[in-house]
Amino acid sequence: MTDFDDRRGADADGPAEATVEAGDDGARYFLVAGAVVTLFVAAAGYVVAANNAVAAVDVFGVVTLPGSPAAMAAYGATLSVLVLAVLFGLVSMASRVDDDAV
Repeated sequence: MTDFDDRRGADADGPAEATVEAGDDGARYFLVAGAVVTLFVAAAGYVVAANNAVAAVDVFGVVTLPGSPAAMAAYGATLSVLVLAVLFGLVSMASRVDDDAV
């Protein structure tokens, strides 16, 4: 048996099975990534609105928002949170379905 086999936990009969413990690290990474994306989108909305002299913005023909930098930052942050919540929810559901299949 080599040093490599010892580190992997192999015995004389063959290689050991690798086990991975499920944890909350993945959820934490998703939350951090979501926060970073949301802050970036809010900053982008603020910068774009600050550099354009638009009185109001018509959003999908449903609602009209003021064209101020703060309103555009809030709109961008809200939209990104909603989209990311849906995507992360779908990933969470897929993860549960996959865990149940095993």
